[in-house]
This record gives sequence, C-alpha cells and structure tokens, in this order.
Amino acid sequence: MGKTSWGVLCLLFACMTPVTAMANGAPTLTVVTDVWPPFRMLAQNDEFHGLDIDILRQLQARSGIALTLKRVPWGRALKQMQTGQADLMIGLAHTPERAAFIDYLQPAYYQCRPAFYGKAAAVATLKTYEDLRGREIGYVLNSAYFAPFDDDGQLDKHGVPTEDQLQRMVERGHLPLMIGTDCQVDYALSQRNDAGLIKADYRPPHPVVLYLGMSKYSPHHDLGPALAQALQTMVESGEIEALARPYQP
Repeated sequence: MGKTSWGVLCLLFACMTPVTAMANGAPTLTVVTDVWPPFRMLAQNDEFHGLDIDILRQLQARSGIALTLKRVPWGRALKQMQTGQADLMIGLAHTPERAAFIDYLQPAYYQCRPAFYGKAAAVATLKTYEDLRGREIGYVLNSAYFAPFDDDGQLDKHGVPTEDQLQRMVERGHLPLMIGTDCQVDYALSQRNDAGLIKADYRPPHPVVLYLGMSKYSPHHDLGPALAQALQTMVESGEIEALARPYQP
C-alpha cells in the first residue's frame, strides 16, 4: 500500500482527536494489522474499513488518544509488538506465548468459533476431532485457533500466509480442508463461493475470543488503562454489537 493512502486514513483518525490533546504533544499510537474481512478490509482506494476500523475510530474518539494504522503481515506485526516497535494490535486471540509480550486489554470485544471448511466430499465424514487425522488441513501461519489443534504435531497441517490464499487453495483442490474462524470465513463465502465450500458438522467446542492488545514494551504503555476503559464502555453499552451487525452474513 502506498504512503499516500495510509496518510489519508491517518488524517481521518487524527481529525477525531481533541485539538487540545494534539496541541499538548500527546503521542500517536501505532496499530499494526493486516487484512482480515470483515474486521479489516481494503477498499478500492486502498483504505482500510471494517468492524475493527469502526471500533478503533470510536476508541480514539472516546479516549482522546490518537491512533494510526500501519499495514504489516500478521507474523511481522507480532514481532514488532514483541520489540515495542508497535503499540497495539486488534483482533488478537490469546495465547500464552503472546501474553509474554502483550497485555490483553479487558474486556474481550468479540468472539468467533473455529470451523473446518471444504467441498462436500471432504467434509462429509468430518464428525469429530479424531477424523482430522490422516487429512491435509490448511491454516494461516501465526494464527491461533483452539487447543489441541494449534500444537498437535500429529496432524498433517499446511500453513499459508493469508486467509484469501487458503480459501483459493481449497477451491482449486490443492488442499482438501481448511480451518478458519466462522466470523471471517462465513463472511468471505457470502461474498464469493463459486466452488461451493461448506462448513463441516464438527465444530470445536471453544470460541476464538478477540482482544485489543498492547505491547508490554510500548513506550506509551501507560495509556493502556484509558483505552481499556473506553473499550469496556463500548462493550457494555452494546455499541460494538451494533457496529458488528452490518458485517454479519
């Protein structure tokens, strides 16, 4: 993405920040993220939109803390959080490894469920976790789905960089199955599903809970409580639930 398009988005965010805060030299926090429909999508002009973007705008307005977006591949974004090069990530699932360098701002703001997808013949006999054994399963690198799947070395798992690439590999028959979160995959399939992918009957029991995370090594770590308070207000008031409705398939 070009610098100009990012600048437009950053200016849009900055315009919502109180002038007094900007005049007093308040810091601008960097949110590193990547495309993940319907939470984070790119318009034709290369500007981000989606549920997470709507949430970030409202968080900025409520907290008076300026936020700027930077598009970074998910794995690299996590590394930048680990070193303090980035301040925030949104749409984060909790893992013990990430918790070593990320503070998960409470409360969680959304949840999805992990699910498996494929063509009808591939998902027809997938009824239990044990039915995954002996099958090649596509997943997105650096993603967290559920235990024991994430750490199960006995499964034949094939990692790819993005959800879009993963879906296309299943559509073309390069992979028989894929795992994803229903919020994302159901939305993607509602927009395009020429290959007739369907969801398997087997549904893992644990949800994927999404958080706004702050790097423990951010130089602006002391602003975390203000963001958490704004987030809590949005969750408890039902504002996030209302923001989510237009993005639900």
